[in-house]
Amino acid sequence: MSPRRLSYYFLSACLLGFLYVTLAAAQAPMPPTIAVVNGKPLTAEAFHATMEEGFARRIFEVLVHRRLVFDEAERIGITLSRAEFEQRVAAAKGAYPSEADFQAGLRQEGITEAYFLQRLKTEVLLDKIVEKRGTIPDGEVAAYYEKHKDRFVRPAEVYLWDFSTPELEAAYAMARRMNAGERLSETAEGLTVGWHSRAQIADPLMRETAFALEIGQASSPIYVEGNYHVLFVSESRPGLHRSLQQARPDIVEALRQEKGLTREAVLDSLVRDARIQINWDPLRYLNAEYLALKQIRILVDGKPLALPRPVLVVGDRLLVPAKPVAQALGARLTWVADSSTLVAERGSAKVTFTAGKPVALVGSTPAVTVAPRIEGGILLVEARPLIQGLGAALQWEPGVNTLYIKSPEK
Repeated sequence: MSPRRLSYYFLSACLLGFLYVTLAAAQAPMPPTIAVVNGKPLTAEAFHATMEEGFARRIFEVLVHRRLVFDEAERIGITLSRAEFEQRVAAAKGAYPSEADFQAGLRQEGITEAYFLQRLKTEVLLDKIVEKRGTIPDGEVAAYYEKHKDRFVRPAEVYLWDFSTPELEAAYAMARRMNAGERLSETAEGLTVGWHSRAQIADPLMRETAFALEIGQASSPIYVEGNYHVLFVSESRPGLHRSLQQARPDIVEALRQEKGLTREAVLDSLVRDARIQINWDPLRYLNAEYLALKQIRILVDGKPLALPRPVLVVGDRLLVPAKPVAQALGARLTWVADSSTLVAERGSAKVTFTAGKPVALVGSTPAVTVAPRIEGGILLVEARPLIQGLGAALQWEPGVNTLYIKSPEK
């Protein structure tokens, strides 16, 4: 698990217990033998060795995250009043039936109340940082509601089995089989199966019958336009009618996910932007991982793209290695060495870049761009004209340091 995937909220109780014991040990040195189990000593040396081998990384990351949250809160002027914090503590304790149950929960988790309060303070500050990084405008919430209204406003539906036959006796026979509980294949001849609302059933008698049937009950044959229909309902789901105001919390959370404004995404960005230098040998390997987090990732149709050189940020523009990105989109490349010009073609789409020239050709139309450059033998070009010029779509998500590319439709 990389540092960007770990936060306070995914730690096991076991890990938290180890963390507390380790911090306490820093103030009160452990005796050489910390316990005796079945007459055999459990030594402080063995304890520390196990910590180093199995838990040191995760504990280190917890401490790093705590430091980053407190530093960011101080940097952007976030404070937490005593009254506000006491209110949050009361709310957290209120989840337990009594103070005794709360204390029992702490013991089960392996932490002290002091550690619980420190963790809660960190969570509250992180929530405040998330809020300050960007609110979701009411207009965006309303637009999301209208676009995804089926998620919040849905009519009552039944999972309807409709057996159709021109023969009345065959219809009665099927009704008897259904009422007897016989398991039928959804692909059986004469059967159509699926979820239906009232509006999706054209015939009035079939519509009223379908919504009057109890689960597991088959209807008598219904004659409609030359065929007898036997209806059977195996499931139903009630209508969903959530107003914009009722759906708002879920919509805000969905938009926060899209914008990289979740707790995890914000914590990731704090780790990515931090200056972290690890000097302890068992964890020194993390230096390379933290460095890698600072590099922009490119995902093409959801799959990571291997890059020969890192993406560059010039102002608010991204310069990407032209060859791997264009090839990932199925483009054919032509390199003109004399003029340091790259031509990328995909079907009728064509984009032309020349190193050092701040104008690209998208088809035959000039487009102002950051001047392409050659570094280490790799041509770097501005992402947007290259990707859109080849008919693909792109989305830059700074919150997760990722450029998403969607290939053109085949």
